Amino acid sequence: MGVATATLTAAALLAACGGNDSGGGSGSDTTLTVAWSSTPTQMDPNEFTGLTWVYALDAAMGTLLEYDTTVSEDELVGTDDIVPALAESWEEDEGGTSYTITLRKGVESPYGNEMTADDVVYSFERMYSNPASLQAAILLKTANVDPEKPVEKIDDYTIRYNLTAPSALAMSVLAYPLVGILDSTEVEKHATDADPWAAEWLAKNTASFGAYQLESLDPGTEVRFTANENYYGERSFDDIVIRAVPEGSSRVQLLASGEVDMISEPPIDQLDTINDSDNAVVSQMPDTNRHNFTVSEKSKVLADPLVRQALNYAINRQGIVDSIYHGYAEPATNPVASSLWEDQPTVAEHDPERAKDLLAEAGYADGFTMQLAYNSERPGPFAENLARLIQSDLAEVGIEVETQAVPSNTDFEAGVAEQKYEAYLYTERPALPEIGYTLFLYLHSESALNSSGYDNPEFDKLAEQVLVTPAGEERQGIIGDALDVLAENNPLVSLVEIPDLVGIAESIEGYHALPTGGWAFQDLSRK
Repeated sequence: MGVATATLTAAALLAACGGNDSGGGSGSDTTLTVAWSSTPTQMDPNEFTGLTWVYALDAAMGTLLEYDTTVSEDELVGTDDIVPALAESWEEDEGGTSYTITLRKGVESPYGNEMTADDVVYSFERMYSNPASLQAAILLKTANVDPEKPVEKIDDYTIRYNLTAPSALAMSVLAYPLVGILDSTEVEKHATDADPWAAEWLAKNTASFGAYQLESLDPGTEVRFTANENYYGERSFDDIVIRAVPEGSSRVQLLASGEVDMISEPPIDQLDTINDSDNAVVSQMPDTNRHNFTVSEKSKVLADPLVRQALNYAINRQGIVDSIYHGYAEPATNPVASSLWEDQPTVAEHDPERAKDLLAEAGYADGFTMQLAYNSERPGPFAENLARLIQSDLAEVGIEVETQAVPSNTDFEAGVAEQKYEAYLYTERPALPEIGYTLFLYLHSESALNSSGYDNPEFDKLAEQVLVTPAGEERQGIIGDALDVLAENNPLVSLVEIPDLVGIAESIEGYHALPTGGWAFQDLSRK
């Protein structure tokens, strides 16, 4: 898209949304206006409907703990960087399988109801009412939270948080927005016999103890939040407007012209344009995000570890960084994100001759043919060019790659979930910045997000041990063994590591990347 076309598109979007007259951009001191590539279609925290649903809930959901955004901008906010929020304090009980949590008193929802232990108990019961919810199936499960009795009320302002085994994730998971606390008094007003958990009402409303509450939702187009006047903490903005602007060039134009304050997913090839503008800059902060060339264990050829090693040696990651990412990335040369663990084996050097030797050893001296699917949503609009580079690199070692563009993001995500593709381009960004969580999430044979189909009993056992072993030398040793297994098997062919990239107006301050991928809206202010 040319600059003129992008400008017209941006202008049309502003006209459709009412421009600055509806309160947005640098023209309004009390309204934060944001452009994302997409916006949520509903707000019930129990119904997974995409990452922007999680990011939007950051504005409204009050959590027992929250991430400490005062850490250095050069540091990844980790699982140890947590501070009290709705909880005032906590104490680990002997054995590391339960915590006594004292709640903050006097906290009220936008509806004027004070938070008590009853709200916490209700919120966890609701999470587990849907076994397939992200909380029940993944977040709380990997933190070893006891599904039978996750929390117990001790008194109105004290709860006991129960685990089935010690966990390095137990407290940090409580900072995730989906594990936020609902105002049960208000939610239960909207429950019916047919809808006992008020899912229909919560799809279009929020009822928590966060800094903001939902004002309006135009599914997939715009979401508006207004201040929770009863919020216990500090916030600067009275209103937040989040608009869906799918075209990256249009988001850049809106930011550069001062019509919006922040944009998500700034196009890689336009980051310099943002930095060169008078109104905005690109924020770069440490992250766990990696872009992968994922291969399926269902493929007889790609299931061979020697072949996957060959793929690692064949791909020129530095060339990809230079041509696709314009230097805004680093080659991914370890089993997991380098920000999660420093001491890792190297699995990805560019050595085409070594790749040919490995293919010959595997019985494919003459190469083979494979299919590679991609979609412009994940890892991004550059996916086709990335696929072409990989196609070229693998052709040098005798592997013929047939590329397949999947236009529909919905169809593509369904294909990934069903393990339909022999290989595909994707992203890997764990919701919790902890290596044990990452190991289990993407590669354990029973994880719902193991989309490659990797099934290694030795690795499964190690991943399970990591989740139930307290921090210390023993856990570090188990992690090292798990990483060695991955280095030998190469179940994921990671390409690059990407920092957190956000376009921000010069007038906005207080941003710090959250591990969830979302933003702490209450921290943002206008200079």
